[in-house]
Amino acid sequence: MTRKRFVTVLTLLIVLLSACDTSSDTEVVKNEEYNLMITNNSPLDLKSVVVTVKQKDTTLINSLIDSNIKLGEVAKFRVEDGKQTFKITLNPKENYSVSKEFNEVFGKGEIVEYQVIIEENEVTIKKIKANE
Repeated sequence: MTRKRFVTVLTLLIVLLSACDTSSDTEVVKNEEYNLMITNNSPLDLKSVVVTVKQKDTTLINSLIDSNIKLGEVAKFRVEDGKQTFKITLNPKENYSVSKEFNEVFGKGEIVEYQVIIEENEVTIKKIKANE
């Protein structure tokens, strides 16, 4: 590679890298992309959390997966705005799977939150009310 070509490539690389925005705003933007949050408030380590969104004719549209969710951690998903029917399936490590179906209206810019808890010795998925 000639010196002139090397300088040109190096200059181009510097220009491209200087145009990249490395501010911390990217994490906030990423969190705003999610509108369904499921917090693990149980002592179980969840191998995976699966959200399956259904169409009106009961065919599956989309299955979204988040994995290795420990106590206090949050599984985050993006579901289309509007009224949706979906099923949350929890797959704890070394335990049985738990599923529950929900109907929810997802509004633009709103976040719907659920939590995983143990209630009367059973793993339960409950919606967190907006005023809590």
